Amino acid sequence: MQNNTFSRLYLRQNLIVLDQVTSTNDYLKQLLSNITPSPQGTAIMAIHQTQGKGQRGSQWITQAGKNLTFSFALFPQNLPATAAFNINMMVSLAIHKYLHKSVEQVKVKWPNDIYINNKKVGGVLIENQLSGRNIKSSVIGIGINVNQANFSEDINHKATSLARETGLPRELQDTCLDILETFFDIYASVNVADTDLLLQQYNELLYQKDMEAQYEIQGQRKTGTIRRVTDNGLLLLEMDGEERSFDLKEISFIPPTNL
Repeated sequence: MQNNTFSRLYLRQNLIVLDQVTSTNDYLKQLLSNITPSPQGTAIMAIHQTQGKGQRGSQWITQAGKNLTFSFALFPQNLPATAAFNINMMVSLAIHKYLHKSVEQVKVKWPNDIYINNKKVGGVLIENQLSGRNIKSSVIGIGINVNQANFSEDINHKATSLARETGLPRELQDTCLDILETFFDIYASVNVADTDLLLQQYNELLYQKDMEAQYEIQGQRKTGTIRRVTDNGLLLLEMDGEERSFDLKEISFIPPTNL
């Protein structure tokens, strides 16, 4: 793939900005189901998303006109479904690279949240469509808190935004194009099937890596230390001198008490 395949002009021409939509992921999936499919890189950005989706069936709630919510289409070639987490890693690495230009303490919280200074600034939700054993297409949804200054009392201690961290507002559409451009630059230079390379980079950015912390496991509070993420996307913790792996449904992070 050539670096100029997804130029900024190409990305701008394939960016659809909607005033309001229930879910950018759902809108894009509907678009991809049309008889004439949309090209790779097609993106849907919402000024206001009313029913955004997060992990574990949760909602991504965002303040209208303040934050960035968008989804884009990816058609990976010869990527087996067993390597689906590779897409997750590549997207997280791209967001980290973009944010790190402005903020130092950016980390990737497994599996796909983005944190700045121990507070959540964004998240990713990827929905894959399969063809046989391979991924046919991916709808990649991204939410980033950009210009929101105040959050509700229940999340104010654990949420942040780029404006909060830098003191500077940003134009949402330009921010969207910046992140898309960063992602496709990486996509053009790194083989999405190269699990080892992506894992190495992803593990270097892990939130709470090598730090003893509290987690909820099977309804109980446990102490453990994140060591790495495995090649199939499981979180590996050291607990009581042993290493144990967990999937998304088996473990929950407990926020540090000193925030």
